[in-house]
Amino acid sequence: MDTVDFARVVAEFGSGSALLVEPGTAAAAHVPAHWAPIAGARDPRVRCAAAVALWNLDMFELVPRFGAVLAECLDDVRVCLLRGDWVLLYALRKPFQPHEFRIGWDPATFGADVPRHWDALPEPLRVFLGMVHAGFTDLDGISFGLTRPRDMQTYDELGLAESVRNWDTDERIPGDRAMLIAKGLGDTNYFASPDLPGDTVGWEYGGDMERPMDFGRTLDDLMGYGFQLERDLPPEPAAPVTPDELRQRVAALPTVRAARAVVWDRELTEDAARARIREIVTELLDALGGQLAARPQDGPDGETILPCDDDAGNVYQVDRLEARYFLEPPPPDRPQAYLPLILRIWEQQGWKVTTSTGADGIFGEVRTADWYELTLSHRDDEVLRLAVASPGFQRLR
Repeated sequence: MDTVDFARVVAEFGSGSALLVEPGTAAAAHVPAHWAPIAGARDPRVRCAAAVALWNLDMFELVPRFGAVLAECLDDVRVCLLRGDWVLLYALRKPFQPHEFRIGWDPATFGADVPRHWDALPEPLRVFLGMVHAGFTDLDGISFGLTRPRDMQTYDELGLAESVRNWDTDERIPGDRAMLIAKGLGDTNYFASPDLPGDTVGWEYGGDMERPMDFGRTLDDLMGYGFQLERDLPPEPAAPVTPDELRQRVAALPTVRAARAVVWDRELTEDAARARIREIVTELLDALGGQLAARPQDGPDGETILPCDDDAGNVYQVDRLEARYFLEPPPPDRPQAYLPLILRIWEQQGWKVTTSTGADGIFGEVRTADWYELTLSHRDDEVLRLAVASPGFQRLR
């Protein structure tokens, strides 16, 4: 277990804004009574166990994967006085980076009144926010968890979109009926509303929502984003085989891994790959109800033949076909509003979506069940791009 740098996190809050409570100090005598075992314990394992024991069991039924994250990735929990409010700082491991921190506020800081659309939240979550933590988020106070009930306000009150367009029903949810409860990657907003079906949450970007999503599963994905569990790890490699055994196995397979992350399909042809790519694009446009048009980029259909190579400089006698498109909405719709809608459509196909953000923009990637790779990107030029690459095939030369 790595040493947790709580001092660095406290310093990020600003000079005089936060006080980390050390075991055995005078400050430890003033923490909330239900956190006294955490404040007084010197063993991080004891502090973690005491903090998790406070969580209501039905909350773990609502977000089971994040419950596993707490069990496997939680390294330490400390009591802190943050701008006059008592909080718990949770330090969780993430692969290849320093600890990720979450803030859990003292339930006494809930606020004088319940939020306006409080009943739109699932009951386990209302219990958690009222009895365990009055807000559980990233260090910014709103991302990757539930913001503080005292800060849960409607879109009207926050000056966000006047209404949210529900593409599922082609109706709009008024701003005074949508309550912001969390934020995620790429400035996506999560909101609760009495106008959504029971036990669902809205997920929108730029005022557009494809359809409501299951509240528990969506919250579980948001809270557990980026954490790696034992069950996520690849299986242990099989015992080594002889060269003759390997050649026999390869000869018997319809598809062969020709390079890192590239699959070679013995039965695939260039024409079949081209037809399948067009089919994938057509299915996506149909799922969007014809709201977007796909315009090929440079070249015939924006196509490029890609060689199969790997990081070691090896080039394989196999090619791939990639087609690139501009996805254009009707005016005055903004292209970036469609990015989360498309990612959600892919998720509903059962494809695992990987998203990333950087200086070049926002990106989403998936691989279909038949090994076609889809990349969606939105860059600073405000253009939405789609690239579809086929598995490898042997092209006639």
